[in-house]
Amino acid sequence: MAEFKRRLRRWLPTAQTLQETKGFGWLSHYFHAHPMLWVMHRRGVALGVALGIGIGVFPLPLQMPLAMLAAVALKANVAAAAAATWLTNPFTMAPIWALAAFMGSFVVPQAAPSATAVAPLHWELMSPTTWPSALWEQITSWGPALLVGFPMAGALLGTVAYWLVYWGWAVLIRRERRHRRQRASGG
Repeated sequence: MAEFKRRLRRWLPTAQTLQETKGFGWLSHYFHAHPMLWVMHRRGVALGVALGIGIGVFPLPLQMPLAMLAAVALKANVAAAAAATWLTNPFTMAPIWALAAFMGSFVVPQAAPSATAVAPLHWELMSPTTWPSALWEQITSWGPALLVGFPMAGALLGTVAYWLVYWGWAVLIRRERRHRRQRASGG
């Protein structure tokens, strides 16, 4: 487990890194007073990842600080929560929004498609300057279903992430112990 934790520490920001990052210095005194928020243990990291992904689903400008505050409130690993928000990016946004719209459509019944709703087939693919307006029209056509779907998708993806990290960590621990025993026995 030591090797896995060493690799993980290289990827995650430290308390000192965040203290030196503009905008996060105000939290530094709290991080130093509560070192357990930075300890690499299975439950804390899994909960931090779940919070980061769950909050990262929402199209908000302050995802990372919100995830960090939620991690502090729930005693999760703050670095894992901050890093997990990076999983939502321009490449993953479309599938996440599609999942949110799909899940929200079960709660909010969709009206019959209107003539103003832009179908992806009518996008002018050779004219990228029209993409933002076509995307905005598409999103507004989803409307309430998308807005209701964001918390549902966040909860689903966060829960899945929690269990993947939690059980994946357990598998890594077992594998390292097995390798240690094999090395000790000379095999």
